[in-house]
Amino acid sequence: MTYIPKSLTNNNLFTNGGEFVDSTGKPYRGPYHQLFNGQIYSGESPLDPTKQLLNIIPKDKSENKVPNTPNNLEYSRLKPQNQELFEYGENPTAFIPQPQGKDYQRGQIERYFAKKRNSSPTRILEIDKPTYNDLFTQSGEYNYALWQVVKIFWKISGPLRDTRNPNGIVTAGIVDTNERLVNFTNKEFRGIKQYLSNLIQFAVRPNLELISNQYTSGNEFTVKEDNSNYIGNYHIMADGTIMDRETHEKSKGKILLPANVVVIKQVNTLINEALGNIGATSNQSLALSTPSELSYGAT
Repeated sequence: MTYIPKSLTNNNLFTNGGEFVDSTGKPYRGPYHQLFNGQIYSGESPLDPTKQLLNIIPKDKSENKVPNTPNNLEYSRLKPQNQELFEYGENPTAFIPQPQGKDYQRGQIERYFAKKRNSSPTRILEIDKPTYNDLFTQSGEYNYALWQVVKIFWKISGPLRDTRNPNGIVTAGIVDTNERLVNFTNKEFRGIKQYLSNLIQFAVRPNLELISNQYTSGNEFTVKEDNSNYIGNYHIMADGTIMDRETHEKSKGKILLPANVVVIKQVNTLINEALGNIGATSNQSLALSTPSELSYGAT
């Protein structure tokens, strides 16, 4: 016998008749109980071994009388929102992950999501692990009849894109990995692709290389350390820092500053385009506001 938590049943009800019929169509009079999904059974509770599914007689054929038993009177005094909770269990609440240092060392976190069934437009919430476990195992505190859940791994550190070293070994990138995971999950959990549009959400800021392999012929950037004119390749980090050489891996650690307002606008355009290409915007959690060093004359 399947165990059903008391919080998801309305027990010890009674009808004097005229409300229900059994599976044979015979009018039913006696004790009954109601489950979270609206189904009504004979017997005082789900533990009654002789319980039978009852069908409601349409109102125009029923006297629609509710006996004034203590249980029925107490149930009628409940506020409408409490009746809903009593019948169906609670709805999950939103949750925002807070990755810690060990998560960044590991390179990924687990994220949990709930989607309300038959909801238009699609309603998706990020939830915590205990809520996910309760819904997934149908434990009863939360309304598993209305909410579908999914777990997804989320990469938060490493290179921005998949990279291959000279030996042919591929290192998975944040954007490419999360995009693959989201596309796969979206096949069974429709709508998650739109919900997780920022593929670098929660990723490490300082070591995230946003734009690579740029080149300047001079008079666009100065080296912060000695204010000298910079000529050569450069790259831009996800926190807005402009640095020497094609990639962060090849950099000698030189920070570059825009030489004028025109260059600042050009760099901001590059940043916005790069963020747009990976589904992030300048006001999202990891994305860039105007970089602190991108103000004319900054030192």
